[in-house]
Amino acid sequence: MNSQPRPKFAIEANFLGPVLSLNGELSDRPQNLVFARNGTGKSFLSRALRYLDKAAEGKDISDAAVNLVSDEALDGIGSFKIAQGQETLGQLKLYKKENNIVPDTSKRIFHVFSEDFVHEELRERLYNPDGNIENQIAVDSDEIKLSAAKKAVESATKEEDQAWAALRKYFETEKIAEVHEKAAVSKQLKDYKELSFDALITKFPEKPDVPDPSFSDILKDLDALKSIPAEPIYPSQENPIKLEEIDVEAIELSLRKVTSSSTVSEDIKKKIEEHRGFFEAGVSLVTKHDLDACPFCEQNIKSPPTASTIQAYILYFQDEEARHKRELRQHLEILTNKEKEIIGLSPRIANQITRFDVLKRLLPSQKDIQLAACEDEIVEVCAAIAAIKDAIKLKENSLGEIISFPDGDLSNAISKFTKLNEENSIKIASLRSAIDKSDEERKKLQRQACAVFSSNFIRDHWGDVENAKKLQAAKQEKILELAIQEKASPKTDAKERVCDTFEYLLRQFFAEKYVFDRASFVLKRGENDMARGPHRTLSDGEKTAIAFCYFVASIHKKVKSNSEYQKVFLVFDDPVTSMSYDFIFTITQTLKNLSISNQGDISTNPKLIDGNLYSRPELIILTHSSYFFNISRSNRVVKEHAAFALHADSSTHHLTRLNSYVAPFQQQLKDVYDVVENGKQPDHQIGNAVRSVLEAVGRFCRPDHDSLSDFVTFLAGEEGLEIKSVMINNLSHGTYYDEAPTPEDLKTACEDTIQVVKRFAVGQLEILKAS
Repeated sequence: MNSQPRPKFAIEANFLGPVLSLNGELSDRPQNLVFARNGTGKSFLSRALRYLDKAAEGKDISDAAVNLVSDEALDGIGSFKIAQGQETLGQLKLYKKENNIVPDTSKRIFHVFSEDFVHEELRERLYNPDGNIENQIAVDSDEIKLSAAKKAVESATKEEDQAWAALRKYFETEKIAEVHEKAAVSKQLKDYKELSFDALITKFPEKPDVPDPSFSDILKDLDALKSIPAEPIYPSQENPIKLEEIDVEAIELSLRKVTSSSTVSEDIKKKIEEHRGFFEAGVSLVTKHDLDACPFCEQNIKSPPTASTIQAYILYFQDEEARHKRELRQHLEILTNKEKEIIGLSPRIANQITRFDVLKRLLPSQKDIQLAACEDEIVEVCAAIAAIKDAIKLKENSLGEIISFPDGDLSNAISKFTKLNEENSIKIASLRSAIDKSDEERKKLQRQACAVFSSNFIRDHWGDVENAKKLQAAKQEKILELAIQEKASPKTDAKERVCDTFEYLLRQFFAEKYVFDRASFVLKRGENDMARGPHRTLSDGEKTAIAFCYFVASIHKKVKSNSEYQKVFLVFDDPVTSMSYDFIFTITQTLKNLSISNQGDISTNPKLIDGNLYSRPELIILTHSSYFFNISRSNRVVKEHAAFALHADSSTHHLTRLNSYVAPFQQQLKDVYDVVENGKQPDHQIGNAVRSVLEAVGRFCRPDHDSLSDFVTFLAGEEGLEIKSVMINNLSHGTYYDEAPTPEDLKTACEDTIQVVKRFAVGQLEILKAS
């Protein structure tokens, strides 16, 4: 079964230096050889490939349009493309006026050896290669597994990201609706700003409990705060009960004191006790002012029996019984007044509680606080007072007996009441303060709303959170699998590969003469450093050979994985300048036998090339050296039908297959012949071609005339061939025009030259016509 033919390589160029138009095909072989005479435009093609090389590495190519586009391009647009069949391998679109370059290097990794490469990589560095090589080359033996593991990580990451993104979207939407709009929380509040979905997931590794208070409770409290009146009616604060008026010790002494009965008659005592105050006041006035008349009725009180009656009253109040009773009555009065005071507290405290309860409902921080009604404490105090009063009354009727002080502890009872009353006062003061600072209460509730919202959101979406966490765990598992796979597929240091290949090729060219010190990344002469440096020690030919070796070794700097070695496309632009025969032959053999394995090993051993494990890289060799071209063809650097010539026909360039060796004489004769027979306009190379053809014919056909002057003289004298061209005559006399010859002069010189060839080497013209 016949396989499909390989597509041919092709090069297109428009307005690149002297190449105004080129659309030429090379062979279908991976390796092609192109010969071009000086001035044809070969260097512009290699430079375009070099810009593709630099573009792929991300280097600056902003000068490409200026350096490449022809002055003849009226619109300032040039282009270059290298293709294989219909597939574009690399392309440059150049806009000189806009100084814009559009490169396309997606299909191949171009690596171009040219004067620019030598200058940038070695000459500027005084032939000390740059050792700053950091790229790693992935080994491809496990590339498929590694790729699958990477895709698995990407897929798992995408699933996880989508799950979290959906939750994050819900969170942001609900946060605005619930917290900002319903709870009226300002977006500038710190707690609102800190409401982050990522922080939320970290905060709740487990499903939280139902929050208390609930979000609805907080909303109710916030609404209640709005109901606080502008001028609240606060509850009053009660003063503490004072015990200073009640002299417990004096009462206790009065109850224990025994007083004898008065000698005053019982009738008088009885009368006095019925109106004690009246009589006591009257006796006081009479005694104090020594009155003669009654202070109430103004009767004379000095005459008996009135005087004796008043005297009896005076004696009564002056004796011990009267004084003791007066003392008891005073204590009784104080206790009665204190009892009324305490009893009066009960309704006031009830009113206090009512007002407190009205306001506390508006403040969440106060709503659970209760004021003490103090009812039991009031009862206990009143009971203690009543017991003392009963004892006093009992004593008043039994002055001759000892009456015990009641068991009730009045002081302790009042202390209990006082403590509760003080606590109530503190609560009332706290309520007033909370109302005054209700804005802080509101912010506190809003902060609480933020926290409760967080808890509620996690609870409401816990199933989604668990699913996202499972996807997260699955991703981590894939990442771990990838890490294991990457560890099992170690990466190779490109710098080590560069060193290995450079050392290998240096031995091919120089044996042990020059050694590469991979530690310091410098060349040595054997074991010794080059004291003057490589740039002053090496010959031009050695520098070119070393540059060639370093270029091939630098292939490793171009790739990121072993599979990319198969994408490398090598371009050599005249790799043999300033070289001895030995170096040219070694480079030729290297180009012929150069191969790269699937694992990235570079070799010049022809026995390894099998097209599978080791294969030759794709390459194009461009040269103007006929000597190097012929050696490359004779040594089969490229296969048959893969050698071409780049030449110009008027404003169009062509790539023509060369089936024979290149002789400069033949190409120069063709240029002269085309002017005469094909109407080609003579260019700047025609003058040199005319002289070279005449010298070659003279040297090989009439070697007895060893100079061009003698040969021209011989033609005129003995052969009858008159040379009309002034230019040829001047050349034969070793002189040149001060100004460039005119096209007419050049054409005349070409016609005279063809007449000479027809006379002495007509077979060359026949070969030319056949080709």
